[in-house]
Amino acid sequence: MQDLLRYAIREAEALGASDIEAYAATSAESEVFVENNDVKQAKSQSTSSIGIRVLMDGSVGFYSVNSLARNKIKDAVSMATKIARVSPRDRYHALPGKSKPRMLSGIYDKNAESFAPADAARMATEMLETAKSYDKRVSVDSGNFSANVGTHILSNSNGIELAERASVFSWSIMGMAIEGSDISNFDFQLGGSHSVRGIKVRAAAIEFAETVVNSLGPLRIESFKGEMLLTPAAVNEMMQETISHSINSDAVQKKSSHFAGKVGKRVALDMLTVEDDATNVEGLGASSFDREGVAHHRNVVIENGVLKKFLYNTYTARKAGVKSTGNASGSTNSPPSVSTTNFVVRPGRSSLDTLVSEMKNGLIISRFSGNVNPVNGDFSGAVKGGRLVRNGKVQHAVKEVMVAGNVFEALRRLNGVSKERKVLHDSILPYMRFDGISFTAG
Repeated sequence: MQDLLRYAIREAEALGASDIEAYAATSAESEVFVENNDVKQAKSQSTSSIGIRVLMDGSVGFYSVNSLARNKIKDAVSMATKIARVSPRDRYHALPGKSKPRMLSGIYDKNAESFAPADAARMATEMLETAKSYDKRVSVDSGNFSANVGTHILSNSNGIELAERASVFSWSIMGMAIEGSDISNFDFQLGGSHSVRGIKVRAAAIEFAETVVNSLGPLRIESFKGEMLLTPAAVNEMMQETISHSINSDAVQKKSSHFAGKVGKRVALDMLTVEDDATNVEGLGASSFDREGVAHHRNVVIENGVLKKFLYNTYTARKAGVKSTGNASGSTNSPPSVSTTNFVVRPGRSSLDTLVSEMKNGLIISRFSGNVNPVNGDFSGAVKGGRLVRNGKVQHAVKEVMVAGNVFEALRRLNGVSKERKVLHDSILPYMRFDGISFTAG
């Protein structure tokens, strides 16, 4: 396939482009859906696409097509150059030079090639039956299981020629528990793996069933201010987006990051260390190189509560006068942007049981349903799957409780991080406990 990318580069050079990038992707996917306590349908599809980015006198043009036919590629090159000729100039546009990324092992399983739609259906059925057999009160509203094998290939006029194949299995399950007129909060669990051996649909199904059953029989409580213990899923929903936005160099340069100007300064208590690590093959965001061909490596962004760096692609790095951190992201359908790869929070020293036992007065929150402003950090919404903890003991599920606060203030009141962590696709997160959080009873 590199021949097709070289062809695109030659065509763009013939049209006067000074710098050219061709990025192609192919994939084959099988997916099975679960609806209303039954395995409903399956689909399989294969896709291929290519995106062409050209630079002409500081102006950039981009065009993509969902085909790898030579005539379509030639048309895409022509369109990209036409767009570049009418685009504004920007001296920070550039393509990276040649690099030698260390190619990862562990993101491709050859057994995925023979993983058939019938196997995906079997996994979806196992997940559904595991949840249903856990307790007769469990009701599965929806879910899915997908298997994907894909290759991404990148070439540019600076000599980069890279290709990588990866396999990804992912699954999810959502629903509630029902006992007469008592209906629990919805819960949603997911999982993923690069290998057939790593598929663990039973674990997701059991955690889902256990959570919804424990949410039955909720009681009203009084409003109070106390501790908040977030599950990894709730950390993802309440905290991660704001932190990811704040460490993104594009947000910094657009003056919408709360962390702007704070490199070297404390932004959280010292038990928090956040990494962006595309080399961690546990996460589904693992890959050897970024959307521009820059080698991936582990970036420690917040270490012991201190902000160490921002995440950059080539454009934002040139604008800031630093090197790219390998965080160019995106598909063949658009020019590279900046994003996290695998968002990783280092584990703490305490077990989950210890974190609970130390709580005097607070809530365990399984999920958060509400609004989070990634710019100023304000959050407010409903507690889902909440359980009251008093003097180190879990008391009961809670009913109609709202939680509100600010992510940046909460990070300075972080008082517990668990040893246990959970992989949520491209996030690897522990349980996290915060003090001084306001809960409002309905």
